[in-house]
Amino acid sequence: MPRYRAYGLGLESPVDLPSVREDPAAPPDVVIAPGDQQRFEAARASIPPAVAGDDWFRSGVLDDGAIYLRWTGLFEFLVSKDGRRIDYLGADTAALDSFVAYLLGQVLSFSLIARGIEALHATVVAVDGRAVGFVGDCGSGKSTLAAAMLSRGFPLVTDDLMVLAPAGRHWTVQPGIPRIKLFPSVARRVLGRQGIGTPMNRGTSKLVLPLDGPQATTSEFPLDAIYAIDSARARRPRGPAVQSLHGSRALIEVVRAAFNLIVTDRDRVANQFAFATRVSSSVPIRRLTYPRTLSTLPEVCDVVLSDLAACAPSAMNA
Repeated sequence: MPRYRAYGLGLESPVDLPSVREDPAAPPDVVIAPGDQQRFEAARASIPPAVAGDDWFRSGVLDDGAIYLRWTGLFEFLVSKDGRRIDYLGADTAALDSFVAYLLGQVLSFSLIARGIEALHATVVAVDGRAVGFVGDCGSGKSTLAAAMLSRGFPLVTDDLMVLAPAGRHWTVQPGIPRIKLFPSVARRVLGRQGIGTPMNRGTSKLVLPLDGPQATTSEFPLDAIYAIDSARARRPRGPAVQSLHGSRALIEVVRAAFNLIVTDRDRVANQFAFATRVSSSVPIRRLTYPRTLSTLPEVCDVVLSDLAACAPSAMNA
């Protein structure tokens, strides 16, 4: 069975994944396999019925501790209690890029949590050998800003899901998969891509765009800074601005950036808070405010790059 590596995990999968191939002799961290129809039928029957008009996404915990996940009309997943196995149905009827985007995003986050690994909802680019992360609410423009950085030659490290690994007192960002999710208008304007991508699902025009060559990296990078995009303030018609956050304000931004908001048991919440505390106390956290227009993006990139240049890695990570 083919072996891959993404987000610091070894994956065994019969589905071709856009990730680095790994030595098949190495034991996998997660096994991905086609599911049993009868088991999925039992899982569907065991979760509470959907509220009227709210059947797009369904989830539930089974008696054996496994997590059931379904995106109606696309695919279903079962994640074992220990996170070491992910079963799926529906990959043969959904576009492969869309299937992989969900599998190696929302679904894999449950495996990460089961292993005690917290992920952040972030998009990351590499700047001069260092990782720079963008966090913010859904729709705040993380991927759009990363695409603007990508257009300047700064490769993508990961889009949507950021996994950090401790490196002494600091952190490294684990490489994700070489793709970015953008609306067609953004892809055309920022990257010059004319609709080359796969729709995420029937409810959005957002595309999954594969990246290749120098556009994406398979290396891990030390994390230099996290920029929290301020969606509310960004609507004001003013130029880009960066503000350093410290203490509780920095902590809140990291907590808000948690990727998975479904698992809320006591152990997970405690681990999440401890992780956010360590990250916010060891990584520079910035608030990034700017008008939400594509024409502003070049100036926003300039502001971010100037801010990074003003804070040398030795000073930022001391």
